[in-house]
Amino acid sequence: MTTHSEVLADLAALRAQLRDRGSEHLALLRLTPWRPLVDTAVDWVLVVACIHAVVVLGPWFAPAAIVIIANRQRALGNILHDAGHRNLCRNKHWNDLMARAFLAPLLFASLSGYREAHFRHHLELGTRSGDPDLLPIPEHWPKHWSASYWRNILCWSTWKGSFAGHLASQDVSLPAKFFILGWWVLVLVALNELAGAEFTATFVLLWLAARATVFHAITTFREMCDHFGLRPSGILSFTRDMVCHGVWRVLIHPRNNGYHLTHHLLPAVPYYRLPQAQRLFEQMPAYRDHATMCRSYFSGTKAVTRAWQAGAAR
Repeated sequence: MTTHSEVLADLAALRAQLRDRGSEHLALLRLTPWRPLVDTAVDWVLVVACIHAVVVLGPWFAPAAIVIIANRQRALGNILHDAGHRNLCRNKHWNDLMARAFLAPLLFASLSGYREAHFRHHLELGTRSGDPDLLPIPEHWPKHWSASYWRNILCWSTWKGSFAGHLASQDVSLPAKFFILGWWVLVLVALNELAGAEFTATFVLLWLAARATVFHAITTFREMCDHFGLRPSGILSFTRDMVCHGVWRVLIHPRNNGYHLTHHLLPAVPYYRLPQAQRLFEQMPAYRDHATMCRSYFSGTKAVTRAWQAGAAR
């Protein structure tokens, strides 16, 4: 089990090596506030386009719409994650205003609740009592990784969190939940006035259907990519970077979300600079000698899924 001191030791080792190289890493911390605004707008437009397509073309387009919407829900969640670290804008008031207006309630999330839980994940990484994102570690690993995946995807509490977000959380205050519900009431009333009852009903049905199915499947797989199958003993031993490309990355890890180890090592790097940060970290002995980096999801001896089954080195 990871200890707080092991987390801090990994952070200190990498950051000392970065400082030894000078100020090269400081460019990674620069924020471009218009970038998350544009990305959020693109995601909203894609969701609206999917709803419009189902209304116009009919229910046969609904399965494709659900996949696209779920993928955009995942992408918006990644921008919310940056908002939790105040990586949208260094002005904390503008950062939080954007998140509360366009991101958090849309995803059934309280920004304050998300930030508190996520910071615990960083500081108490891998501890059973402190890490809210820790997936259960099986006593006996299955012969095939899919059994591990199905065990997690069929977990009631995990599905409930994917579907209802903080509305189903006992750790989030009642006023925060009322804020989420109030935001939804205002948005749906406005949408009904602007686009009509059919469009509004279709939006609600597809949004909820996506969260209940494909979003949950993607999020569970993504959570397993982050840490599952690794040994809890500090950041470097318990966190992966998914340096993958192609359609699976687009589906599972939009907005560079697969660079999870890089993020844990330097959380102030915004999502659009994570690939650049990872390439710099590869030159650091702490990362080069100890990091877990996967370049495939399913194929090859170093595919991430191989760590979720019996026979993997741990």
